Amino acid sequence: MPGFKTTLAAISLLAAGLMVGAAHADQLDRVKQRGKLVVGIRNDYNPFGFLDAKGQNTGFEVDLARAVAKDMFGSETAIEMVPVVASNRIELLNAGRIDVIFATLGKTADRGKVIDFTEEYYSMAGMVLLSPKEATYKTWDDIRGKKICGSQGNLYNRMLAEKWGADLVLFAGTAEIYNAFQTGRCEAIAYDGPNLNTKVTEDGWKDKYKIALDAFEFIPIAGGVRKGEPAFLKAVNTAILKAEAAGLMVSGESKYSLGTSDYVAKRQVDGKKALSQ
Repeated sequence: MPGFKTTLAAISLLAAGLMVGAAHADQLDRVKQRGKLVVGIRNDYNPFGFLDAKGQNTGFEVDLARAVAKDMFGSETAIEMVPVVASNRIELLNAGRIDVIFATLGKTADRGKVIDFTEEYYSMAGMVLLSPKEATYKTWDDIRGKKICGSQGNLYNRMLAEKWGADLVLFAGTAEIYNAFQTGRCEAIAYDGPNLNTKVTEDGWKDKYKIALDAFEFIPIAGGVRKGEPAFLKAVNTAILKAEAAGLMVSGESKYSLGTSDYVAKRQVDGKKALSQ
């Protein structure tokens, strides 16, 4: 029955075409049809993403995520926040579990091979060292052979181990890092500057610990999206620029005690220019 076989073949080809089309549907369309933005955020990283006294997500990047959702859907509540850590945020993104990362994601060439970055919105002190007040670290070379607590997936881990010879003890979340340090499993913490500078001002920490070594590098922070989604990336970037131009990041620095930076102030000016073009 040649005609019947031909018809079946045609149906099969059509079904395959529809499946391919669905698989390659535009990300922006999928997000719009779903009616909410699914964002990977930190809930353990004060002041960028953490839980407040009521257990609600808050922080510098959480505010940005809500602003992006509001720009896309007209409401900042059209959002689902998925907690991520440094070691799984890109994996969850590329697996399709989240649409975008707003989770202290440093912009590097290696990461740019597997994801696309959004507009930058912050410049972070890459790494500082927190230690007991009596410790006498003078340079980063002094961590050689020392047990140093840190975060899995941090882009500076290789440098700490290979350049300065640290014996790294790595954990997924900040609570685990702090606990390990306070229970003597390591001699100091090497971690991102804003987080440790905030931590060392807290009760129970400010009297015992100090920032022993300052940052040796600053790195731009951006969001991350899956590769090959230009329309979605453009929509996210437009929302970020609007948030910056409106002063969200400038006010966020004050709100979350990040100090003031020329970088964020310049981003506000540049955002206004970009939107006016």
